[in-house]
Amino acid sequence: MKEQIGVVPLGEVPALAVEVIAANITAYYKWPADILPMRPLPESAFDEARLKYNAGILINKLDALDFDGYSKIVGVLSWDMFIPIFNYVYGQAVQGGSMAVISLFRLNRNADGSTPSTSLVFERAAKLALHELGHLFNLFHCNETKCIMHFSGVIEDLNKIPFYLCRDCARRLPR
Repeated sequence: MKEQIGVVPLGEVPALAVEVIAANITAYYKWPADILPMRPLPESAFDEARLKYNAGILINKLDALDFDGYSKIVGVLSWDMFIPIFNYVYGQAVQGGSMAVISLFRLNRNADGSTPSTSLVFERAAKLALHELGHLFNLFHCNETKCIMHFSGVIEDLNKIPFYLCRDCARRLPR
C-alpha cells in the first residue's frame, strides 16, 4: 500500500510553491501528494522574544488536527522558524513520524544577500520538503553530499544537494 502525503499551507503561502512541493513529492518519491486546505498558523507557536515560530510547537499543533486518509503531512509556512537550540531552521520533522514543517522564509535570499530567481526558490522548497519527508520515512542525515538527506545548515548547502537519494538511503526507504 502506498503512503498518502498531504501538503498543507500554514497561513498565507504562495500557491505555486505548494504546488511545486506536492509535484516533486509525487515525482521523486512516487507517492501521491495532495494539497490540503490552508490552516491558520497557531498563535501559541509564535515566540514573541524571537519573532519566529517554534517548529516543535507547530508540529504538535499539526499532529492534533485530523488529516483523515493521510499518513504523512508536510506543513509549509512563509514565516521564519526555530527550535530551541538553533536560531533558525529550514525545516523540522518527527523522525519516523507523520508530521513535518518547512519554512519558505530564508529561501528568498542568497548567502550574499541577493535575491534568487523564483525557480531557485521553488527548487529549494522542493528539496526541503523531500528531505523532511525522508525523516518521516525514518531516514537520517546522510554523509553523502550528493543525497537529498545530506544536512543543509546554510543556503549554499541546500543549493548543492541533488533531487535524489544516494543508493544507501534509497535502499532504506520503505516501499
